[in-house]
Amino acid sequence: MSLSELHLRAARARVAAGAALPSLDPRLGTMRLRGDQLLAVGRVTAALARDGGCVLADDVGRGKTYVALAVARSWTNPLVVAPAALRDIWADAMRRAGVSCAFESHEALSRGRVPSGCFDGIIVDESHRFRSTSARRHAVLAALSAHARLLLLSATPLQNGGRDLAAQVALFHGTRAFRLDTRALATFVVRGGMGDVPGLPTVTPPIWIRPVADDGAVLDAIVALPSPARPADGGDAGVLRTIGLVRAWASSRAALVAMLRRRRRVAAAIEQCAAAGLVPTKRELRAWQGVDADIQLGFAPLLANGHAEPTLSALLLRSVSTEHEALDRLSAAMAISDDPDLARACALREIRAAHPGECVLAFTELASTARAYYSLLRDDAGIGLLTADSARIASGRLPRDALLARFAPRARGVEAPPRRERVTMLIATDLLSEGVNLQDASVVVHLDLPWNPARLAQRVGRVRRPGGAETVRAYLIAPPARTELLLDVERRLRRKLAESASTIGTGIEVVPRLVAASAPPAVLPLGRATLLGQLAERMARWRRPMPRTPGVRRHPIVAAAESAEAGWLAALDDGRVLASMEGRPPDEADSVVHAAALCERRGRPLELGEGDAAIADCQRWLDVARVAKECGHVAARDELDAAIERRIAIALERCPRHDRPAMAALAARLRESLGGQRTLGLERALRALLEGPDRRDDPAWLTQAATLLASRGRGGATRSATPRVTALIMLGTWHHW
Repeated sequence: MSLSELHLRAARARVAAGAALPSLDPRLGTMRLRGDQLLAVGRVTAALARDGGCVLADDVGRGKTYVALAVARSWTNPLVVAPAALRDIWADAMRRAGVSCAFESHEALSRGRVPSGCFDGIIVDESHRFRSTSARRHAVLAALSAHARLLLLSATPLQNGGRDLAAQVALFHGTRAFRLDTRALATFVVRGGMGDVPGLPTVTPPIWIRPVADDGAVLDAIVALPSPARPADGGDAGVLRTIGLVRAWASSRAALVAMLRRRRRVAAAIEQCAAAGLVPTKRELRAWQGVDADIQLGFAPLLANGHAEPTLSALLLRSVSTEHEALDRLSAAMAISDDPDLARACALREIRAAHPGECVLAFTELASTARAYYSLLRDDAGIGLLTADSARIASGRLPRDALLARFAPRARGVEAPPRRERVTMLIATDLLSEGVNLQDASVVVHLDLPWNPARLAQRVGRVRRPGGAETVRAYLIAPPARTELLLDVERRLRRKLAESASTIGTGIEVVPRLVAASAPPAVLPLGRATLLGQLAERMARWRRPMPRTPGVRRHPIVAAAESAEAGWLAALDDGRVLASMEGRPPDEADSVVHAAALCERRGRPLELGEGDAAIADCQRWLDVARVAKECGHVAARDELDAAIERRIAIALERCPRHDRPAMAALAARLRESLGGQRTLGLERALRALLEGPDRRDDPAWLTQAATLLASRGRGGATRSATPRVTALIMLGTWHHW
């Protein structure tokens, strides 16, 4: 091996060592972690030490649960927060891993229940359920994790947009997470490089199934509906109601009928109230709809408290009359058209026939759609139904676990039932799309397209598990209308919704996709996080033992690789890796992955001074970036820090002269703790301290504030002010002079 090759191998080893991933024991209880899981454990451990938290966003089936438990085995008092339905799954995983954790459910947090104990680490499964900061469970988790490391698990942390991810990152990074763009947020996400996992089934691209049915006339009648009568606090929600009907139509005729029935009841309630000179609120309408149907006639005005002017009552009555006429026209269109559910059920039978001997899992968002399909197929052998309130087979009701045992005995760890009792097609709502392993199945059918595309990945994830079939196939049942009509309807709905967005406070993202130019993605892309995962996997290969090379400088090591593209890859002493290609500014993800691949080519001699010039360029860029960052912190001074500074100044000004030395010492401690990273729970505790009823100018307040800030030491290691290059690999051709 030439000297240049030895230098290159040593440089790659130094770059990989910069990631500082610890050597880990692959044994976890009765299990043994795979190489990709060990790498994830190392990356998560480093992220928790650096930032106090992270989002583990590996795909479904890659073993996030056991990665999290491997991390938690070093904690003193760990807590798992997960949906209640996953309690038994987590209990089994903890038993197999030999790691004991307290458990609390999402639902308990939603009720305001706070588990007792002081936890130094918290694992949150299905963390995308904490994407709304207005939810009570988000606030409870923020308080619970104020002083703990926080590991969030979700295969689909992005459900609708970047704010979903920001709300989760804010739990450990504070409100500044909402000021970060998606590229910056991705640095808090740990995700593998999408490489194949041994034993994990492959997923074929979804196939569109278009039943022989055309319900376009009904769709036209839905879109032609006028804006409905509004409750007192309803806003301009007419477009959203129309979209809801289109969503139901695209799912099943049964779902459309159920939604139309609810819409007529709302219209009838508003009509009864308007005739009595009243106008109901949305809450009052919901209460009226919850009453038994036999006693609802004339009952709505008893629940309404808001009085309406005569002109408003007349307007409401005219609006309801117009709506009734339009709903009658829609019902007439439905009466003369064929029921598309029959064609949809035939399509499902054909899918089942194409996969003899395989188990089929069919998902829908709406319980009315699930019941409609089950009603049409219940006479077929092996059909089961699972909704939030019902588990059924042809012979009647049975417990949920018993139905799942008949459908997926291997996944449930039970003995397979007799052949005549097996359920080979399970029709389920999306309540089954999270946390349950059903790898006995190998076919997934989307009976409708969910508004949230992340649901597609969650549905497939129930089946794509180690130990299942080698290949998982997916199908989508298309809405029963021509593609051109669907596209036209989608454009019209988006246009109408955009026009009313300023009134109803929403945007066009809520419109469901009725058609797609290509098959929907199996997962919601997290491109930058995936690139960082690919880089980590490559560097794990570089960490193989490298020969010691006499005469090679250790600070930094400089080597070169043959490449048609000019650039460099540099490792910094803070663990980062930068790359610059063709003179572009250094990048921490996109260019780095490309440059790292080029670094695996054969080594070449260094040109005179090229390494020194690249190091100087890199250091200049780092200096500029550091100054810009510091100036940005000053320009966008944290509001909370500024408020604490003001309180400190007031306290020092008002305190007696003989107490000033002690107060000054407290103030100095408090000022030293300002700035830097804070959890959302800690921020809220500090604000509560500022706004509390006690006096703000006494030593006790200063002591409490200083104690709160000092407690944030659960993560967030301080980096050096000016990182330095520890290894450099030059890329380009060698010029023979």
